[in-house]
Amino acid sequence: MAVKNVASTSVSSAGLGKAKDAETAKKSGASEIGSLAQGSQAATSASVAGRDFGVQLSDSGKKRAEEQKKAFEIARNTPDVREDKVAAIKAKIQAGTYEVDSGKIADGMLREAIMEHLANSKDS
Repeated sequence: MAVKNVASTSVSSAGLGKAKDAETAKKSGASEIGSLAQGSQAATSASVAGRDFGVQLSDSGKKRAEEQKKAFEIARNTPDVREDKVAAIKAKIQAGTYEVDSGKIADGMLREAIMEHLANSKDS
């Protein structure tokens, strides 16, 4: 089985171009990995330069490859932005009913500060 090199996609300077290029790169990368998983599932024996090494995938290996293929398919078909959530929040903001949970904001700020502190203290 040959492993393909996944080349990065160039990103344009326009905001929409960046989003589209990132999505293309994401799908391309997931497709490459999905192809590898599918290839490993389909190939139950390996042959290199005419020599048969008799490699066999176990049932659990085949099952894992199938599950990995499903996971990549789900990831490939999942949008980066949940438009339904965005629309609901926009509607609440426009109606004036959106409420900010200051406790959640404070928790997030503290969590970020702690993670940053821990990351910096490991370097010392």
